[in-house]
Amino acid sequence: MLHRYFIVGLVVILVSQSPARAENLWQVYELARANDPIYRAAEADYRAQLETKAQAIAPLLPQVNASASRGKDKLDVTKSTTFPPIGNYDTNTTKYSLSLTQAIYHHDRWVALRQANAQVARAEAGWASAKHDLIIRVAQAYFGVLSADDSLNFARAEKQAFDQQLQQTQQRFQVGLSAITDVYDAQARYDQSVAQEITADNQLATAREALRELTGQAVMNLALLKDPSPLLNPEPANIDSWVKTALEQNFTLLMSEKTLDIARDEVNRVRAGHYPTLDLVAARTSTNTSGDSTLDSKDTTLSLQLNVPLFSGGLVYSQTNAAEQRYFQNKELYEQQRRATERAARISFLSVQADVSQVTALRQTLKSSQTAMEATQTGYEVGTRTIVDVLNSKQSLYGAQRDYAVARYNYIIETLKLKQAVGSLNDDEVKKVNEWLQ
Repeated sequence: MLHRYFIVGLVVILVSQSPARAENLWQVYELARANDPIYRAAEADYRAQLETKAQAIAPLLPQVNASASRGKDKLDVTKSTTFPPIGNYDTNTTKYSLSLTQAIYHHDRWVALRQANAQVARAEAGWASAKHDLIIRVAQAYFGVLSADDSLNFARAEKQAFDQQLQQTQQRFQVGLSAITDVYDAQARYDQSVAQEITADNQLATAREALRELTGQAVMNLALLKDPSPLLNPEPANIDSWVKTALEQNFTLLMSEKTLDIARDEVNRVRAGHYPTLDLVAARTSTNTSGDSTLDSKDTTLSLQLNVPLFSGGLVYSQTNAAEQRYFQNKELYEQQRRATERAARISFLSVQADVSQVTALRQTLKSSQTAMEATQTGYEVGTRTIVDVLNSKQSLYGAQRDYAVARYNYIIETLKLKQAVGSLNDDEVKKVNEWLQ
């Protein structure tokens, strides 16, 4: 019995001490996709925009209307040579009507359909852009937490190292091997490290809140980035090829292009207010009149109705001028977006190349800083280096560790942004980065 209790207690201890399961980038992305309000609002807007085409087609289809009326009429005949004779008549009239109208020529409606097709295409591009934006925001928040966590760990390690150095310096001072100024220097660096730890702890809490905003729940344990992780230069290595692809496939630019098409068609749609319209109208009316006299009648008509606008007080002319100015406005906005897309592609391409070189260089800097710190510590112990040299070398080492970690995260973010700029960012890219985690 005691043996069984011992085993159960051991299992409980092992389970309580085992680390919580780490959430990786893909899992966090799925949480954000299900819970991020910005993304879900974009999805709702996309589905609403898809109804635009159906709304534009509706006026081109037959319009069927039914109506019914019942009324009481009082007829006073004061002079008559035919039926009815002179007198007062009270009648009740019931009328039923069914009509069908088919548009034959309405130029504005066909233009509106073309606009609707452009609006649907813009909505699809906007939906894809929203997905890209979500991936970037998730990656920034995820690696933002890892970066802040690294900074906190480095700050704690730095504080511990300076604390040990302070104690050693105090001991050396007590036996006459160090000056009081060395104690002061060590104490100042330790105090500074305490403040840095507090700042780093607050930055981590802030980064976690940013991630919570995306996922709707706290994600405390994240999978870490492997070291070393892959460093891939953009392929092809020609920046102009990336810019060309961006100008062809960037979804934000495509949205601007479709907006320009809609504005161009809006000029034609408004100008159609001067154009004639033609409709085919079929109607069937049944009338029943009862009272002093009774009359039942049925009327069937089939006609073509031509409407020719002659004068509307200058309204159409004014609306056309306004639409033309909005078209010119959107034309300039499209040009601005085209330039911004080209700039984003170039900057991301150059940033990825620079990040690859920077990560490689900082990895070597980290090794050199470690060697330099060990050599400085040895020199201090034999009296060839000062306490300030030791403190500086340790601070330089922890600074190199921070820079190396940040550079690795920046490389991943810039790689994703480059894919976003050329319109090729998708779930597979998230899964690829996820494989770099441990």
